[in-house]
Amino acid sequence: MYKEFETRTSYKYLSEVIKNLKEPICILGGWAVFLHVNKKFQETQGRPYLGSRDIDLGFHVNEKSSDNELRDSVLMQTITILKEKLKFKALSFRLFKEVHTETEEEIEEGQMVPAHFVFPMYIDLIVDNIPANFSKTFNFNPIDEPLLRLAFENSNSKIKEFGKDLLLPTPDLLLAMKITSLPNRDKEHKKIKDICDIFALLWYSDIDIANINNRIRKFISEESIKTCLTEIKKEDVQKASPQISHSTEEIWRVISVLG
Repeated sequence: MYKEFETRTSYKYLSEVIKNLKEPICILGGWAVFLHVNKKFQETQGRPYLGSRDIDLGFHVNEKSSDNELRDSVLMQTITILKEKLKFKALSFRLFKEVHTETEEEIEEGQMVPAHFVFPMYIDLIVDNIPANFSKTFNFNPIDEPLLRLAFENSNSKIKEFGKDLLLPTPDLLLAMKITSLPNRDKEHKKIKDICDIFALLWYSDIDIANINNRIRKFISEESIKTCLTEIKKEDVQKASPQISHSTEEIWRVISVLG
């Protein structure tokens, strides 16, 4: 699905970013799934779980924040560190740097490199609320994930990784996020990765799968779940199967507990 170089590079920068940011640091997306399921997956499969190409960072933003409060926020501090200390460049709600796929060195600005040797390493900034004055203060429109606020409200969501306390959505909350995101995927590889992640969270995390229906429905509607399951096609599961070394039948059987 993803090249080993891409996920290895992403993990390297995940470590570097976390070590340089101020707590609380909230990890979302593929690396959050990895941190929940990798231990059991590796014990069973003898290899690490799928990594991610991008790094997703989550932030709590009060929807009534003043301009000054936004300028003093953890999000603004994070952007400053990423741009000034770690030399990421801004691109709307994302920050990125380009890495040479052969030398594995960062590509300097103005350096001429053929496009097929360039790996763009992205960090996506995701918030739980968008105040009316957000774009004026930050000069971009963010990705919002309303379920993210529940991660900040749950004090049991912290883990220790890379020497820092990370805020990690619980597996069932992360599963709810994956279910709502899958139908909106415009790239096939992201949809297949979502299917892998949904299966992995159900099978390899500490989710109580027997009670998962009650848990998930506390976060999202029955309609959202049905929409997600409808969007998962036979050919999608066939493509996900070799990525996680489970048969298509087993993937269907496990995911179908949601319905």
